[in-house]
Amino acid sequence: MKLAIFAAGTGGHIFPALSIAGQFKKEQILFFASNRTIEKDIFKKSEFNVVHLNFSGFRGKSLVKKIFWLIKLPFILYSTLNKFKEFEADKILIMGGYISILGYLVSVLSKADLYIHEQNSVMGTANKIASKRAKKIFSGFHLGLQNELHLGNPLREEFHKISYLDIPDKKNILVLGGSQGSSFLIKNLPESILPLSKKLKIIFQTGTNAPPFIKNIKFVEFINNLPELLRSTQFIICRSGAITVAEIQACGIPAIFIPLANAVDNHQFLNAKEACKLGGGIIINESDFLRSDCSEKILSFSNKNMIELSKHMKKDLHLNSAKRISDEIKQD
Repeated sequence: MKLAIFAAGTGGHIFPALSIAGQFKKEQILFFASNRTIEKDIFKKSEFNVVHLNFSGFRGKSLVKKIFWLIKLPFILYSTLNKFKEFEADKILIMGGYISILGYLVSVLSKADLYIHEQNSVMGTANKIASKRAKKIFSGFHLGLQNELHLGNPLREEFHKISYLDIPDKKNILVLGGSQGSSFLIKNLPESILPLSKKLKIIFQTGTNAPPFIKNIKFVEFINNLPELLRSTQFIICRSGAITVAEIQACGIPAIFIPLANAVDNHQFLNAKEACKLGGGIIINESDFLRSDCSEKILSFSNKNMIELSKHMKKDLHLNSAKRISDEIKQD
């Protein structure tokens, strides 16, 4: 058995794909990704063979660029199909995002078995197009689809070993803006969380965005030891991408989610809504910051019983997700 995995665009697609690939032998896996620098850097650190394609998304392009995209598509598809046949794969896994269109088309032309993993609480366009042909659809959030297996979002092994009770007296509040940082959070959040600095240490991840100078908030560009830092985190304030939410649920960290307002299909809000439905966190929308000061909401949340919130946020589904997904693919 050989498996071709189509994963590109963001770490939210690529890292779960790498976790699933890790359940197979190296020679059984071939990745198809785009040729963006960020993707090349991620795959360089892996042991798997990768075909980097000069391919990007369709959404958001001008009319002229969309026409060129359509003209270029058959040539890229032909090249991709040849690489797929050379590898002699008999199964395809697509992880969502624009490159999944190629995976779907290759599955149609080659008649290979097609599998889908959807990380978000609403299915993306490419996965939606491919879903009618899929043998199985693996979901990070329950979607209510035919052929769906709700097996969670695969996470790195480090997140499997964290319990909220590891460190009883937690002193950190962690603010995450994602790998690229968030200019909105940097601009609007510091003043709202500053009152918390009287009793807690605030660590604010900014990405490459220049942080403001605020004495009692520690701004950092990147966090390399996130799983370890989560052990000492009382609660977290962050965006609600699928993998961020899955990591928080796996560790049982109480959370304030601030969904990205212009996320495709409003998926960040829907991810956060699902994560908070048992009461382990709250949602503050970007528009709330424009209407009023959110410091009272945040302060009120900080005074809640965090142990109880942790129990409501905790979700073990994401643990061992990669193994369960790989087992489903192997057994067919």
